[in-house]
Amino acid sequence: MWSAVIDGFSHILQYFYLASELLNVPSYGLAIIFFTIAVKAILFPLTRSQMRSMRVMQELQPKIKAIQERYKDKPEKAQQAIMKLYKDMGANPFSGCLPLLIQMPIIIALFNTLRVFFDPVKHPPFVDLSKAEFLWIGNLGQPDPIILPILTVIATFGQQFMSSMATAGKIDQTQKTMLIVMPLFVGWIARTLPAGLTLYWVMFSLVSAIEMIVINRSVKAEKGEGSKA
Repeated sequence: MWSAVIDGFSHILQYFYLASELLNVPSYGLAIIFFTIAVKAILFPLTRSQMRSMRVMQELQPKIKAIQERYKDKPEKAQQAIMKLYKDMGANPFSGCLPLLIQMPIIIALFNTLRVFFDPVKHPPFVDLSKAEFLWIGNLGQPDPIILPILTVIATFGQQFMSSMATAGKIDQTQKTMLIVMPLFVGWIARTLPAGLTLYWVMFSLVSAIEMIVINRSVKAEKGEGSKA
């Protein structure tokens, strides 16, 4: 199974590499960036729906707390009332999990692909290893122990910050802790991952942060039009 997945992802990366050749800048680094943008474009409708639902969930918190207080001695009754509230308002408490569930198989598949894609012995015959360099990175299949992990910390922080602001409009103490811990954790792991995978994560986080700004402005504009109507 994995061999088929790796083969499929290898060809996808090669197609994006050919696209970089058409731009007269042949680079597998650019191919990974193009791939990242394509993934984000495909996931955009899902991300937009997720952001809307999470915003609604945040706005419903006062009502949820009121229900829990009203039925504090009847937890089943409270749960039924909360689920009815979700249904009436079109909110999905599990909406935030779906993009992650889709993203994880992509990361795992890309990780396994890059381990083979730039390997001097195992790489597919169509791969031009002379183009495995990108900017300061000597080989996208090998870890970059310093610069990319630092960029990973910054990009992950930016994505998490924009996500918190877009869904809640403010950052509570728990989110503040996660804003520090999670980027550092991801950056530490990035030290051992293929540079191509870390590049994908950095670009995915940066595009996600920009995407959240756009979606947040769109949602606010729609709410403004709705209130005027």
